[in-house]
Amino acid sequence: MAFDPISNIPVRVVDTTVDVVSRGTGEQTHDDVFVTTQLELLGDIDPGKKTTLILPLASEAQQQPILCYTDQPITGAQVFTFDDVERSAYDDEVVEGLASLADGASKKEQRELAVDIGRAAKSLSSAVVTVEPGQRTLRLFYRIAADKVGDREFEFSVIGPLPSFIIQAGGSIGVVAALPRNTSVISAVGLYNPQDPNSVVPTSSAQLGGRPMLGWFWQNDPLFTVRYRY
Repeated sequence: MAFDPISNIPVRVVDTTVDVVSRGTGEQTHDDVFVTTQLELLGDIDPGKKTTLILPLASEAQQQPILCYTDQPITGAQVFTFDDVERSAYDDEVVEGLASLADGASKKEQRELAVDIGRAAKSLSSAVVTVEPGQRTLRLFYRIAADKVGDREFEFSVIGPLPSFIIQAGGSIGVVAALPRNTSVISAVGLYNPQDPNSVVPTSSAQLGGRPMLGWFWQNDPLFTVRYRY
Protein backbone atom coordinates (compact mmCIF):
# COMPACT_ATOMS: atom_id res chain seq x y z
CA MET A 1 0.00 0.00 0.00
CA ALA A 2 1.17 3.51 -0.69
CA PHE A 3 -0.06 7.08 -0.82
CA ASP A 4 -0.38 9.01 -4.06
CA PRO A 5 -1.31 12.71 -4.17
CA ILE A 6 -4.34 13.62 -6.26
CA SER A 7 -4.50 16.94 -8.11
CA ASN A 8 -6.44 19.00 -10.63
CA ILE A 9 -9.84 17.50 -9.82
CA PRO A 10 -12.38 19.93 -11.37
CA VAL A 11 -15.21 21.17 -9.15
CA ARG A 12 -17.97 23.71 -9.69
CA VAL A 13 -19.50 24.45 -6.30
CA VAL A 14 -17.80 24.27 -2.89
CA ASP A 15 -19.68 24.90 0.36
CA THR A 16 -17.69 24.85 3.59
CA THR A 17 -18.80 25.22 7.20
CA VAL A 18 -16.30 25.71 10.02
CA ASP A 19 -17.36 25.02 13.61
CA VAL A 20 -14.85 26.09 16.26
CA VAL A 21 -15.42 24.18 19.49
CA SER A 22 -14.02 25.63 22.71
CA ARG A 23 -11.83 23.51 24.95
CA GLY A 24 -11.77 26.04 27.81
CA THR A 25 -12.10 29.69 28.68
CA GLY A 26 -8.89 30.98 27.11
CA GLU A 27 -6.12 29.25 29.04
CA GLN A 28 -6.17 26.05 26.91
CA THR A 29 -3.45 25.37 24.34
CA HIS A 30 -5.92 25.10 21.44
CA ASP A 31 -9.53 24.79 20.36
CA ASP A 32 -10.90 22.15 17.99
CA VAL A 33 -11.92 23.21 14.47
CA PHE A 34 -14.40 21.00 12.59
CA VAL A 35 -14.35 21.58 8.83
CA THR A 36 -17.12 20.18 6.63
CA THR A 37 -16.85 20.73 2.89
CA GLN A 38 -19.25 19.62 0.17
CA LEU A 39 -17.93 19.69 -3.38
CA GLU A 40 -19.72 19.25 -6.69
CA LEU A 41 -17.32 17.16 -8.76
CA LEU A 42 -17.21 17.57 -12.53
CA GLY A 43 -15.38 14.30 -13.09
CA ASP A 44 -14.19 11.10 -11.45
CA ILE A 45 -11.21 10.94 -9.14
CA ASP A 46 -10.66 7.42 -10.50
CA PRO A 47 -13.21 6.26 -13.11
CA GLY A 48 -12.25 2.61 -12.70
CA LYS A 49 -12.55 1.91 -8.99
CA LYS A 50 -13.48 3.13 -5.54
CA THR A 51 -10.92 5.56 -4.13
CA THR A 52 -9.88 5.93 -0.49
CA LEU A 53 -8.63 9.39 0.51
CA ILE A 54 -6.64 10.41 3.58
CA LEU A 55 -8.02 13.74 4.82
CA PRO A 56 -5.91 16.53 6.40
CA LEU A 57 -4.88 15.55 9.93
CA ALA A 58 -3.17 18.87 10.69
CA SER A 59 -3.72 22.50 9.74
CA GLU A 60 -0.55 22.62 7.65
CA ALA A 61 -1.64 19.48 5.77
CA GLN A 62 -4.41 21.55 4.13
CA GLN A 63 -1.71 23.16 2.00
CA GLN A 64 -0.77 19.82 0.43
CA PRO A 65 -2.73 17.66 -2.05
CA ILE A 66 -4.99 15.01 -0.55
CA LEU A 67 -3.44 11.55 -0.59
CA CYS A 68 -5.05 8.55 -2.25
CA TYR A 69 -4.47 5.31 -0.37
CA THR A 70 -3.54 2.42 -2.68
CA ASP A 71 -2.71 -1.27 -2.32
CA GLN A 72 0.91 -0.77 -3.35
CA PRO A 73 3.57 -1.64 -0.73
CA ILE A 74 5.13 1.21 1.23
CA THR A 75 8.83 1.66 0.63
CA GLY A 76 10.87 3.97 2.82
CA ALA A 77 9.63 6.42 5.41
CA GLN A 78 6.32 8.30 5.10
CA VAL A 79 5.96 11.37 7.30
CA PHE A 80 2.54 12.71 8.31
CA THR A 81 1.72 15.63 10.59
CA PHE A 82 -1.09 15.63 13.16
CA ASP A 83 -2.89 18.26 15.20
CA ASP A 84 -3.67 17.34 18.81
CA VAL A 85 -7.46 17.15 18.49
CA GLU A 86 -10.02 14.67 19.74
CA ARG A 87 -10.81 11.88 17.28
CA SER A 88 -12.87 8.70 17.24
CA ALA A 89 -11.30 5.41 18.30
CA TYR A 90 -11.08 4.25 14.67
CA ASP A 91 -9.46 7.51 13.57
CA ASP A 92 -6.99 7.35 16.46
CA GLU A 93 -5.92 3.91 15.22
CA VAL A 94 -5.37 5.33 11.74
CA VAL A 95 -3.30 8.20 13.16
CA GLU A 96 -1.17 5.80 15.21
CA GLY A 97 -0.58 3.63 12.15
CA LEU A 98 0.36 6.59 9.97
CA ALA A 99 2.69 7.97 12.65
CA SER A 100 4.57 4.67 12.73
CA LEU A 101 5.45 5.05 9.03
CA ALA A 102 7.97 7.77 9.85
CA ASP A 103 10.47 5.01 10.66
CA GLY A 104 9.38 2.72 7.86
CA ALA A 105 6.80 -0.04 8.24
CA SER A 106 7.00 -3.80 8.38
CA LYS A 107 4.59 -5.96 6.41
CA LYS A 108 2.69 -6.64 9.63
CA GLU A 109 2.36 -2.91 10.38
CA GLN A 110 1.20 -2.25 6.84
CA ARG A 111 -1.47 -4.96 7.12
CA GLU A 112 -2.64 -3.52 10.43
CA LEU A 113 -2.84 -0.02 8.93
CA ALA A 114 -4.87 -1.38 6.01
CA VAL A 115 -7.37 -2.86 8.48
CA ASP A 116 -7.50 0.41 10.47
CA ILE A 117 -8.14 2.49 7.34
CA GLY A 118 -10.83 0.06 6.20
CA ARG A 119 -12.63 0.31 9.54
CA ALA A 120 -12.44 4.10 9.59
CA ALA A 121 -13.70 4.32 6.01
CA LYS A 122 -16.87 2.46 6.99
CA SER A 123 -17.53 4.80 9.92
CA LEU A 124 -18.17 8.54 10.25
CA SER A 125 -14.50 9.37 9.93
CA SER A 126 -12.60 12.66 10.00
CA ALA A 127 -9.48 10.90 8.70
CA VAL A 128 -10.64 8.79 5.76
CA VAL A 129 -13.30 9.03 3.05
CA THR A 130 -14.15 6.81 0.08
CA VAL A 131 -15.29 8.00 -3.35
CA GLU A 132 -17.18 5.80 -5.83
CA PRO A 133 -16.81 6.02 -9.63
CA GLY A 134 -19.54 8.29 -10.98
CA GLN A 135 -19.98 10.07 -7.65
CA ARG A 136 -20.55 13.78 -8.20
CA THR A 137 -21.11 15.04 -4.66
CA LEU A 138 -18.21 14.64 -2.24
CA ARG A 139 -18.40 15.48 1.45
CA LEU A 140 -15.17 15.97 3.36
CA PHE A 141 -15.17 16.20 7.16
CA TYR A 142 -11.94 16.75 9.05
CA ARG A 143 -10.58 18.29 12.26
CA ILE A 144 -7.70 20.67 12.84
CA ALA A 145 -6.64 22.92 15.73
CA ALA A 146 -7.00 26.61 16.40
CA ASP A 147 -3.69 27.21 18.17
CA LYS A 148 -3.11 29.67 20.97
CA VAL A 149 -1.11 32.60 19.56
CA GLY A 150 -1.27 35.11 22.43
CA ASP A 151 -2.93 35.93 25.71
CA ARG A 152 -6.33 34.20 25.35
CA GLU A 153 -5.97 34.58 21.58
CA PHE A 154 -6.38 31.74 19.05
CA GLU A 155 -6.00 31.45 15.29
CA PHE A 156 -6.85 29.00 12.53
CA SER A 157 -6.69 28.92 8.74
CA VAL A 158 -8.83 27.09 6.20
CA ILE A 159 -8.00 26.72 2.53
CA GLY A 160 -10.92 26.36 0.17
CA PRO A 161 -11.02 24.21 -1.71
CA LEU A 162 -8.11 21.96 -0.76
CA PRO A 163 -5.21 22.01 -3.26
CA SER A 164 -6.35 18.78 -4.96
CA PHE A 165 -9.43 20.54 -6.35
CA ILE A 166 -9.71 23.32 -8.93
CA ILE A 167 -12.79 25.56 -9.16
CA GLN A 168 -13.83 25.84 -12.79
CA ALA A 169 -14.99 28.98 -14.59
CA GLY A 170 -18.43 29.97 -13.34
CA GLY A 171 -17.97 28.07 -10.08
CA SER A 172 -17.90 29.49 -6.57
CA ILE A 173 -16.97 28.76 -2.98
CA GLY A 174 -18.95 29.70 0.12
CA VAL A 175 -17.49 29.55 3.62
CA VAL A 176 -19.32 30.08 6.93
CA ALA A 177 -17.44 29.96 10.26
CA ALA A 178 -18.93 29.86 13.76
CA LEU A 179 -16.68 30.86 16.66
CA PRO A 180 -17.20 29.84 20.31
CA ARG A 181 -19.43 31.79 22.64
CA ASN A 182 -17.82 34.51 24.75
CA THR A 183 -15.24 35.27 22.08
CA SER A 184 -14.65 38.32 19.93
CA VAL A 185 -13.13 38.51 16.47
CA ILE A 186 -9.71 40.15 16.28
CA SER A 187 -9.26 39.66 12.55
CA ALA A 188 -10.90 37.66 9.77
CA VAL A 189 -9.16 37.80 6.41
CA GLY A 190 -9.83 35.98 3.17
CA LEU A 191 -7.18 36.19 0.45
CA TYR A 192 -7.79 34.87 -3.06
CA ASN A 193 -4.01 35.00 -3.52
CA PRO A 194 -2.34 33.93 -0.24
CA GLN A 195 0.92 35.54 -1.40
CA ASP A 196 -0.72 38.95 -1.86
CA PRO A 197 -2.04 40.60 1.34
CA ASN A 198 -4.02 43.05 -0.79
CA SER A 199 -6.06 40.36 -2.57
CA VAL A 200 -8.82 40.55 0.01
CA VAL A 201 -12.12 38.68 -0.21
CA PRO A 202 -14.94 40.71 1.45
CA THR A 203 -16.04 39.32 4.81
CA SER A 204 -19.59 39.22 6.18
CA SER A 205 -20.12 39.04 9.94
CA ALA A 206 -23.02 38.62 12.35
CA GLN A 207 -23.88 37.51 15.88
CA LEU A 208 -26.19 34.47 15.78
CA GLY A 209 -27.22 32.23 18.66
CA GLY A 210 -24.72 33.97 20.92
CA ARG A 211 -21.82 33.09 18.62
CA PRO A 212 -19.75 35.28 16.27
CA MET A 213 -20.37 34.20 12.66
CA LEU A 214 -18.22 34.94 9.61
CA GLY A 215 -18.86 34.34 5.92
CA TRP A 216 -17.16 34.62 2.55
CA PHE A 217 -18.28 34.01 -1.04
CA TRP A 218 -15.82 33.93 -3.91
CA GLN A 219 -14.92 32.39 -7.28
CA ASN A 220 -11.27 31.53 -6.71
CA ASP A 221 -9.20 29.36 -4.37
CA PRO A 222 -8.83 31.50 -1.24
CA LEU A 223 -7.13 31.21 2.12
CA PHE A 224 -9.21 32.22 5.15
CA THR A 225 -7.49 33.11 8.44
CA VAL A 226 -9.36 33.97 11.64
CA ARG A 227 -8.00 35.20 14.97
CA TYR A 228 -10.28 35.51 17.99
CA ARG A 229 -10.02 36.18 21.71
CA TYR A 230 -11.75 35.02 24.88
